[in-house]
Amino acid sequence: MKLARKSLLAAALALGAVSSAQADSFASALLDINHFRLLHSGGAAYSTADFTTLTGTNDAHATGELNGVFANGAQSFGILSGTNPDVAHQCVGGCFPKAENDFTPFPFPPPGPGTFGYADQRLTGSSIAIGGNPADAHANTRADAALMMNGTASGNSDVGTSTTFAFVLGASDTMTVAFDGTPFSQAWVSAGAGPTTNANARLSWSMRIENLSTGSTVFAFAPIELNALSNVSRTDGLPGTTTYNPGSAFFSATTPLLAAGNTYQITIQHNTLANALQAVPEPASLAIFGLGLLGLSAFTRRRS
Repeated sequence: MKLARKSLLAAALALGAVSSAQADSFASALLDINHFRLLHSGGAAYSTADFTTLTGTNDAHATGELNGVFANGAQSFGILSGTNPDVAHQCVGGCFPKAENDFTPFPFPPPGPGTFGYADQRLTGSSIAIGGNPADAHANTRADAALMMNGTASGNSDVGTSTTFAFVLGASDTMTVAFDGTPFSQAWVSAGAGPTTNANARLSWSMRIENLSTGSTVFAFAPIELNALSNVSRTDGLPGTTTYNPGSAFFSATTPLLAAGNTYQITIQHNTLANALQAVPEPASLAIFGLGLLGLSAFTRRRS
């Protein structure tokens, strides 16, 4: 009889776990870089007339992923082509209704239940004056991931991961990069989440100039506000919400003197990444386990 009572208790606990096996996780990362310009030492924007050589591309991609199924989009255009990448939003799973090029955060609390991987990207304008158009680039990316079931979900979007342009100045000068940056990242895990449930979101933005004549890096700029400070995460051991939302800020930095006649290359990296993971016992498996224990208890009672 004692064995029967213990078996019934175990079965009840197992069946109780069926109702609590579900856990939700959500992560979101958005980065808005606006009024991006490359400026002379005197404050005027660089234009095509300032370069004896100017080549390169603007590359971008957006990827949504859910349990190993991917939706990908990518574009690449020459920096002087007059066309910028605007990758269509990518989604796998039961996506919430975000319109194309909607770079606003989801309302709080995060969308749940939900299961999807989502990403979007857009670039307009140019960092230098081209063909009479003023220097004024605007780049947006977003990545979102949500789970209400076992599995993995992620979003990843970028502009400029491979965006480089090589240039030779007609006259020696410094170069100042100036822009407004608005970062947002959020991670959420529901209370009572199952083991190994987690959510994390991060941003990264950097600019580097290399002297291709010498192979050396002459300038590197990666504001902490758009990198390390933006990394947020939550786990089943620490459920709740962490949000990084400092608002817009102005960023600028100036290179050392860039010599005329040398060939330089600018590389700009702008990335948003969101991941959600959940690996708890499937409810169906728990139910089978619980029914097995109930059967064992019934068999024990008959023997008694």
